[in-house]
Amino acid sequence: MRKYQPLSKQDVINTIERKGCSSIPVAFAKWWGVGTNEKYSDELKLLNEQYPDDIWIGWYNKPGSTVSSNGNPHYRWGHLDDYSNHAAHSISAEVELLRDWSDFDAFLADFPDPNEPDIFDGVIKLMPEAGDRYKLGAWWRVFHESFWTIRGMENLMCDYYDDMDKLKILGRKMLDFHKVIVDRFAALGFDGIFTSDDLGHQRGPMMSPAVFKELYLPLYTELIAHTHELGMHFWLHSCGDNTLLLDYLLEAGLDVFHPVQKGCMDAAKTAETFGDKITFLYGIDVQHLLPEGSTEDVKEEIAKMAATFHTEIGGLILAVGNGIMPDTPLENIKAMLEAVYQFR
Repeated sequence: MRKYQPLSKQDVINTIERKGCSSIPVAFAKWWGVGTNEKYSDELKLLNEQYPDDIWIGWYNKPGSTVSSNGNPHYRWGHLDDYSNHAAHSISAEVELLRDWSDFDAFLADFPDPNEPDIFDGVIKLMPEAGDRYKLGAWWRVFHESFWTIRGMENLMCDYYDDMDKLKILGRKMLDFHKVIVDRFAALGFDGIFTSDDLGHQRGPMMSPAVFKELYLPLYTELIAHTHELGMHFWLHSCGDNTLLLDYLLEAGLDVFHPVQKGCMDAAKTAETFGDKITFLYGIDVQHLLPEGSTEDVKEEIAKMAATFHTEIGGLILAVGNGIMPDTPLENIKAMLEAVYQFR
C-alpha cells in the first residue's frame, strides 16, 4: 500500500496564485457525510492514513444558535431564553432567531463577542498536526447563510425587498464579527480562510444579481480585503449554480471557489470563462457519480475535470463537492482517492 506525503505549503500557495505547481493539491477529499464514518469506520481510518490532505483545516468554536457552544450563555446568535414557539426552518430544523424586526435592537445588543477567550483552544491544541502544510482557518455560514439562519429563508427572501436597510445593519455587525475571527486566525499563522454561503439553487442564484451587488458585494469586498491585508487567501464554498455571481465574487477578490456543483454549473464553460482569474477547489459529485457510478466512471470523471481546470501554472485543487453519504460504495471512495492522488 502506497502512502502519500502531503505537498508543502509553498506548493499549495503556488497553485492558488498560479505560479506553477506540477502536482494538483487535494483538500476536503475525505469529507464524510452523516453515517458514512460509522458504516466504514475501520476502512476509513486506513484511507485517512494513506491519503493525507495537502491542507490542514482548523475549525474555531463558532457561536451556538439558541444555546451557547462554550458555556457563556451569551455566546450564541439567538438572544431569547425560550424559542419553543418559533417556527423551524432549514435542513437542520433550526428556529427563526429573529422572527420579528421589532426585536432587532435587543438582538444586536446581545450579539456574541468574537474575542471570546476560549474559542480557539481546540485549533491551538491540534495545530502541531499541520506540520509544513498550508493551514486553512474555517467556519460555516458567513453572510447569506447567517441571515437565513437568523431570519428563516422565507422571511429573508422578503427582506431583500422590504427591509434591505435592516439587512445592511445586520451585515455590518456580522462583518465586524468575522473580521475579528480572521484576525485571530492570522495571529496563529494561518495561510487562508475558508467559509461558506450557499448562494445558489439548482438553476441560479438564491437572490437576484442586483440584490447580491447591493447587499453582499460590499461585505465580501471588505472581508476579503481584510484577509488579504493579513497575508491570507480567501476560500468560499457555495452550492448550486453561482454562474451569475462569479464576476461579483471575482470583483470582491475571491481566491478559491468550491465546488462548481455538478448538474448546476457548466464545468467547461466555467473553466473557460474564469479559469485564468480564480483557483477552483473542484468538488467531485457526491449526489450521483460517487453513489451511483462505477469505479471507472469515477476515475474517468476525475481525469476529465483535471484536464478541464488544471494548467501548468496551477489553478486547481481537488475535493469532493459535499459530504460523502453512506450509500456510496466503499470501492468508489477508494477509486476517487486513487484518482485524485495520481496527479503527484
